[in-house]
Formats: sequence, C-alpha cells, structure tokens
Amino acid sequence: MESLTFESAETSDLFEAVMKLPEKYRVVIHLFYYEDYSVKEISDILKLSESNVKVRLSRGRMLLKNTLQEVWEDDE
Repeated sequence: MESLTFESAETSDLFEAVMKLPEKYRVVIHLFYYEDYSVKEISDILKLSESNVKVRLSRGRMLLKNTLQEVWEDDE
C-alpha cells in the first residue's frame, strides 16, 4: 500500500478505510468501485449470488459511512 499514489489525502484516507473493512465487505467494495466490476461479474468471480453481493456492498458502504463519519466528527 505504501507504493500507491492518490490524487488527494481524502482519496488516500478513503482507500485506507476500505482496506480496514472485514474481508467479505472489502473484497466486494474493492471489485465494484476500484476495479469497476458489475454485481453480476463479482457474483461469478466470488461464486456468490447477486443478491448476496448487493447485501455485502450495502453493509460495506454502511460500515464505511459510520467509520468516516466518526473520523469527520473527531476532526471538528
């Protein structure tokens, strides 16, 4: 991760937050947002149902939101 470069500190912080998610959420978030795979493609890759991928994306987003909200509130 040290060799990755980001456009801004916020982008770097977001990537770090994604990488700290539990693996089952981190993998689907990474494939969807960073690798641009569709839900269908992710379900094929991970051998999961499409609904399971959608649930993991939703829960991963919620965890990210809560994590980033805590960081943002701490900065105030």
